[in-house]
Amino acid sequence: MTTPSITSSTGPLDVQGLVSQLMTVADQPLNALNSQLQTDNSQISDYGTISSDLTGLQSTLTTLSSGTFINTLKATSSNTSIMSATASNTANAGAYNITVNNLATAQNLAYTGQASETASLGNTADTLNFTFGSGSTSSVSIPANASLDQIAASINNAGIGVSASVVTADSSSTPYRLVLTGNTVGGGNSFSTATASGQSSLSFLGFNASSAVNGSGQITDSRLTAQAQNASLTVNGLTMTSSSNTVTTGILGVSMNLTQAGTTVLNVSRDNTAIQTQVQSFVTAYNKLQSDATSLYNGDLQGDFNIVQLQNTMDSILQTPISGANGTTQVAYLAQVGVSIQKDGTLSLDTTALNNAISNNASAVANVFGNSNNDGFAQRFNTEINSLLGPQGLITTKTNTLNKSVSDLKNQISQEQNQLTTIQSNYTSLYTNLNSSLAKMEQTSSSLSNMIASA
Repeated sequence: MTTPSITSSTGPLDVQGLVSQLMTVADQPLNALNSQLQTDNSQISDYGTISSDLTGLQSTLTTLSSGTFINTLKATSSNTSIMSATASNTANAGAYNITVNNLATAQNLAYTGQASETASLGNTADTLNFTFGSGSTSSVSIPANASLDQIAASINNAGIGVSASVVTADSSSTPYRLVLTGNTVGGGNSFSTATASGQSSLSFLGFNASSAVNGSGQITDSRLTAQAQNASLTVNGLTMTSSSNTVTTGILGVSMNLTQAGTTVLNVSRDNTAIQTQVQSFVTAYNKLQSDATSLYNGDLQGDFNIVQLQNTMDSILQTPISGANGTTQVAYLAQVGVSIQKDGTLSLDTTALNNAISNNASAVANVFGNSNNDGFAQRFNTEINSLLGPQGLITTKTNTLNKSVSDLKNQISQEQNQLTTIQSNYTSLYTNLNSSLAKMEQTSSSLSNMIASA
């Protein structure tokens, strides 16, 4: 009776196959550790999602908790070509009649025309001094035999707050004019110019801003094409000036951006759309938390009591009225300001109901989100999130536990891999030696069979 054997090219046994099968069994503890490591890492990521959702929700609560959201105002101009405006919550609602007499402008100076923009002016090296309306001074070096283009380049490179260019003004024999424009508007930003040497070839660069305008504010020097002046406007009959076309001092809490002279009416009123946006941001963030929590509970965190506890806590906050309001004749629940709980635990915002609640009693709407008792819905959510994400909070504690588990598993996996390497080496050595012995036995058996057969 012949006994079947496992053969290979080097002997009767398949050493590699045998060792591989034995290692499949030996690897099972390592596979279990790797599987647990993958689960823990996945759950850390899941808790990271919950943590991010809680942080996102908390970011929507600041203005709701303080109640300032209810005072969100808008400023609307009846003529946006005259001006636009924005209002902060410190502004007073009302209508303001505004006349923009003139805008704040920068000085624009066009020197006397020259025959060429590139030809040498025949000057020696010099300095062009600038004296500004504020009292400050600056100097620009002019090279010898400079052209208009070179002078313009020198001024621009100096970075003194004045821009220079050369324009062709007309078809005369001297059409090229060096034009200087102040970079900043306002009456304090005028400038005068004079060369240090007073040489005749550069005498056209001399200009005195104070003598270019008369006592009535009219320009008397034709080279001054625009004077540096403050904006002038009247607000409900009161005249005021501004060194900028962005006026922040005319109306409390209102920033006006003047764009041209003319008359307009500025209406400052509560911005219901912006208020809706802030409340909707809270609803959206809350719904993301609920959706992710439900999805994860049905997935990697299936059966995790922490998720159940989290959702129960959130629901309990929504179901508890604020103190000091009976909920029948007073606003005590979010549902009374248009934020209602849906069957799936998410929230829905009815903007019509919110607007009606604001119209009826804006302070009550603010009070339901944040109040002096510190039990407004936004305040309670904020407190709970701080607890959940705090050092001893549910989310932090669970995440720390999982991180500790991952660290321990990595150490165990490393140890297990070292042991398996030794086991595999031992298996390979054992069966290689056995295979060698069997091969020698086969050779001996074959020789004996041949001897017996030839006897």
